[in-house]
Amino acid sequence: MKITNIQLKQSEEHNLISAQIDDFNLWYKFPKEIMPEVKADAFIAACLIPSMKLGSDIFIDEDIPVSIELLENIENLQIIFSSWGKHLGHKLNIIKIKGGKKTKFTAGWDKTISFFSGGIDGTFTYLKHKQEIDYLLFAKGIDMQLSSDELYNEALSKNKDFLNKEGKEVIPFETNVRFLGHQYGVGWSTCFGGGLSSIALAAGAKKCYIASGVTYACMHPEGSNFITDHLWSNGFTQIIHDGAESTRVNKLKQISKNENALNILRVCWHDNGYNCGNCEKCLRTMTNLRVLKLQTPTFKPMTDQLVKTKLSKIKIYSAIDMEFIEENLAEAIKINDNVLIKVLKKIKRNYELRSLLNHFDHLFLNDFLKKIKLKLFNRT
Repeated sequence: MKITNIQLKQSEEHNLISAQIDDFNLWYKFPKEIMPEVKADAFIAACLIPSMKLGSDIFIDEDIPVSIELLENIENLQIIFSSWGKHLGHKLNIIKIKGGKKTKFTAGWDKTISFFSGGIDGTFTYLKHKQEIDYLLFAKGIDMQLSSDELYNEALSKNKDFLNKEGKEVIPFETNVRFLGHQYGVGWSTCFGGGLSSIALAAGAKKCYIASGVTYACMHPEGSNFITDHLWSNGFTQIIHDGAESTRVNKLKQISKNENALNILRVCWHDNGYNCGNCEKCLRTMTNLRVLKLQTPTFKPMTDQLVKTKLSKIKIYSAIDMEFIEENLAEAIKINDNVLIKVLKKIKRNYELRSLLNHFDHLFLNDFLKKIKLKLFNRT
């Protein structure tokens, strides 16, 4: 994989840093207050997992600066991710980074940043570290499509209003880094630790918090986690994985102490309204609100009818998503919410039955059922 033509273009409103990754043009567009430097670190972070999947070394032009510390960290990152390959769904090979002018970075944008979109994880991390955080970054192209102008502007307006009341500034920016992995058959869930870190490295921030989506207790191999995120640091930019000590229910409980934060809650990534209220993520968040007896104008209340007609229909396919169901079940039991208990137990039982069937298929049928399913899926 070749990283070439790294360049910075300045306009009256934006600074855009980009590079050619084989046939893919990867770019980060920041407002004027962020001045990226022409160096390879961000592009290496974004490309590492796709390159490992391809088994292809990364080649950089000889005159482009690259952090010595990042290169050292990448050796450890590769050892970890290659050992997780079967869990991530890909064989991830150890590769080499070739070329570049090895440099020790000691200066940059001397600010602490965190990503913010109005969601539970990012809001929890912000409220926890708000005395230290200088700017909150809201990305177009990460939580929503680059073409979703109306929705992005609505969410940006709400984020600005909230953070202005907090005495903080939100910095809107755009990037297509989320789509890089798809060029090589790698999903965002596998790439997003390097992808988010690449944004911080491109901006040249001194410190960047990446909010954890799961707890230490239920950590599974994933693109962003407390084991690997700090290794995307490059000597000046420090990457910190934050919030894994708290469940999502407990995070929401803390957020509810700030009414303004609760009032802009947005978790949906389907680009179908501020929150669609129908996807698994929306429904589990509405369940969080119900068990905590909280309300927000950005969600309908999770009534008994919605529990029976919508929540009961969801299917869980991953252990991570199952952890969220179990969190809500534990809280429902505490408050003796029998309607919710019954449905959540049903969802859990169905997940366990599917898992048992998958194990049986793998152990005794040599994945025969899985192959049939894939054939049918590909045929459609």
